[in-house]
Amino acid sequence: MNPLDIEANAESGINPPALIFSPNKVETSTGSNVSLKIFALEVDSLAGSFIRINYDQNKLAVNSVNVGDLLQEGGRNPIFFFEDNSASGFVDIYTSFLGDPETASGTGTLAFIVFNVQAPGQSTVSYGSESELVNKDDIAIQLNGLGEAVINAQ
Repeated sequence: MNPLDIEANAESGINPPALIFSPNKVETSTGSNVSLKIFALEVDSLAGSFIRINYDQNKLAVNSVNVGDLLQEGGRNPIFFFEDNSASGFVDIYTSFLGDPETASGTGTLAFIVFNVQAPGQSTVSYGSESELVNKDDIAIQLNGLGEAVINAQ
């Protein structure tokens, strides 16, 4: 399934604005790296975010987290940092803008996260319910769906 397919997402209960992963299903092998896009679907006037990504710390390790294209459009230079809590299996990502233009809108990648696959089996990567996108007045943008990705390692 194309994770950006609005109709297919709707069938899974994910309607925009939403956060999804692309790809949402990965077949790989132990020891390899898997790159996932942290993708915003149809957001309007995004000025900042707190995104929690939950993962199985017994099977996956965070290799890197980098800022996505949506936040850098038009030459913007967002504030972007992350904190990996590998003992508990989550990574927190923080973004915000200073100056003009101070918001991003549309559909696109907020961040790229690369996991190293440490053990065989199936693991699910998901968004924490505390994840939040806000506008320039620090008012939450309603999220109608939080997707997940499944990594299956041999």
